[in-house]
Amino acid sequence: MRLLNGAPWDGPLPESLLYHGVSVFTTLRAEGGEPLWLEEHLFRLRRHAEALGLPYPGDRAFLEDLKALLPQGPALRLRLTVGEGVWLSEARPYTPPPPEAYREGVRVHPTAYRVHPDLAPYKTGNYLPYRLALLEAQRAGAFEGLLLDAWGHVVDGSRTSPLLYQTGRLWVLLGGLEGITRAKVAEKARALGLEVGAGFFRPEELRGTLLLAGSGVGLLSVGPPPKELLPLLEAFRPRCYTG
Repeated sequence: MRLLNGAPWDGPLPESLLYHGVSVFTTLRAEGGEPLWLEEHLFRLRRHAEALGLPYPGDRAFLEDLKALLPQGPALRLRLTVGEGVWLSEARPYTPPPPEAYREGVRVHPTAYRVHPDLAPYKTGNYLPYRLALLEAQRAGAFEGLLLDAWGHVVDGSRTSPLLYQTGRLWVLLGGLEGITRAKVAEKARALGLEVGAGFFRPEELRGTLLLAGSGVGLLSVGPPPKELLPLLEAFRPRCYTG
C-alpha cells in the first residue's frame, strides 16, 4: 500500500523522487502493529530533510499514514519518504532473512563503490552506489556489499550498517549513515558489558567478526557468530523469525 501526501496512490511518482533522488527516507520494521523505534526514525527523517532543505510535513502526517498502513499485515517493511513538497508512506510484507543466516552467519563482498562525500551521512534517494554495491555482492554470492569512503575506509553496507567485534570490544565503523539499529546495538552491547568504540577501518584491517545491523535484518554476523555474541544477536532477531 502506498500513500502520497496522505492519500492512496498507485500512479507514477513525482519526477524529483523517481529520477533525481531529491528525497530523504527511512525504513523500519513493524511487527504485530508496532513500528520499531518509530520516534528515532521520525527524528532522523526530520533532521535529514531539514539539512537538505526539504520541507518536512510534520510527524503527525506520517502518524496518520501509519494508521492506514499498519493493519495491512502482521509483519511489514515501512518506508517513509520526504521529497520536494511531497511525502510518501509505503508498506510491504516483511520476511526476515532465512534461518541459516542467523545460525551460520552471512557473507559480505567488499566493493570499490564509494559513498558520496557530502551525502553519506544522510539517507537520501541518491541511492545508485548502494544499489550497484548490492548487485555486485549478489553476483558474487554474498548477502551484502561494502562501500568505501574517499580514503578507502569501509564505511557502509548497501543495506546495513557495519560493526566490528574484536574480543571484548565492539567498534562502530564511522563515515557512513547514522544507522538507528546500529546505535541500538551499541547501546545494548554496553549493557551486556562490552566496550564500545568508534573508528575508521580499511578492508584489510577488519580483523575479528563483522556484524551487520539494519531494520531489515536486525543483527547478523558475517561468518559463524562467536558464542559470546549470541545474547546480543538474539536481542535483535526479528520476532517473526521462527527458525
